[in-house]
Amino acid sequence: MDSTTRITRECTINELNPILRDAMRAHIAQYHLGPIEDDILMCCETTSIRQKTGLFGGTEESISAAFVTPQWLVWADSIKRNAASIGAGQLKQINIRDYEKTAMQAVIPDMGINVTGRYTDVNKTGAVFIGLGPQADGKKFIQILEEAIKKATTYH
Repeated sequence: MDSTTRITRECTINELNPILRDAMRAHIAQYHLGPIEDDILMCCETTSIRQKTGLFGGTEESISAAFVTPQWLVWADSIKRNAASIGAGQLKQINIRDYEKTAMQAVIPDMGINVTGRYTDVNKTGAVFIGLGPQADGKKFIQILEEAIKKATTYH
C-alpha cells in the first residue's frame, strides 16, 4: 500500500514556493478577487512525499499551499514542481470536513480537509482534498478555516 508523509509549515504568501505563489496570484487576478492577500488569516505550505509500492514503485514529491481570509479559501498544488493547479472558493459557498474524522481515515490514513462546494473556476459543485501534515501548523490551519467558515456563514 502506498504511504504519504506530509510536512506543513505556516508562512507568508511571499515565502511560498514561487510556482505556487505566482499561480495563486494569477488566479486571484483572473477571477477579480481583489486585494484578498491583505486579509490573510493564515497561509501554509505542505510538502508531500508519496512512497509508491508495486511494479511502478518509487517516490513522488508534491508541494501545495493554501490560505484563508475572512471570505475566501485559496489553494494550489504542484506535482514534481510542475505547473500548479489552483482553486478558490468563497467560504459561504463551501463546506469542509476534517479528513481524520471521515470513515476513509480507517482505510487510508492521512490528514487534511475535504472541500466541497462551488469554486471560482467551475460552474458546478466540486470536491477537492487539501493534504496537511500532522504538525501543529496543519492542525492550526484547519481550526482557523473552520472558525472563518462559521463566521462567514453566520447571519448577523
